[in-house]
Amino acid sequence: MTDVNLAVPSGAAVAIAGPAGCGKTSLLRLASAQDRPDTGSVVVDGVRIESLSRRQATRFRRRIGVLSHDSRLMGALTAVDNVVFPLLYQRLSFDPYERAMQLLDAVGLAEQARVEVPHLSGGQRQRVVLARALANRPRLVIADEPTAGLDGRAATEILDLLKRLTGRYGTTLLLATSEDAVAARCPRVVRLRDGAIVDDIRADTGEAARERARRWIERPAPVL
Repeated sequence: MTDVNLAVPSGAAVAIAGPAGCGKTSLLRLASAQDRPDTGSVVVDGVRIESLSRRQATRFRRRIGVLSHDSRLMGALTAVDNVVFPLLYQRLSFDPYERAMQLLDAVGLAEQARVEVPHLSGGQRQRVVLARALANRPRLVIADEPTAGLDGRAATEILDLLKRLTGRYGTTLLLATSEDAVAARCPRVVRLRDGAIVDDIRADTGEAARERARRWIERPAPVL
């Protein structure tokens, strides 16, 4: 990435939009302390990412929720155990199972909490991933193409839940997408091209945006 200057207020929802290879994932990896910048500085929640040791970066990532199209769940575990598992080795001020059940209820999966992952649909699995991303009460949620591989209805449900729950908890949201209709769900859209920011605008909420959203929702399910 080159000459990127981006400030995101706490609690904001920002879409990072652009075609494949434009730098969306690289930006998210920098924000989540998975990579370090070669030059310049990355500050997230008051922490300078480039100054962190490997151990400090690992601890920092526990403060971030991650939701992506290829997030993995453990097939031998139930939905609730998948949400709880990342919390087991952390010092917590809350009961992890109670928190997991609250989140599964919030994403509409309370009745499937004890169901093992292989018996859940693709959309239900992504809801479990969303609940897991919020389980540690993160200040920041990073969503990298969270609707890829889902049909229109399931994708819309995930986006609705993601926006509603991050808004409820005051969580900052960075959502990377190559879909204009997905980007338009956020009030701010930052567009990338060839590793550089080319636009930073409010999302279009007019009739054209609604029509794009309708076509996207009604698109056929992807062939996997």
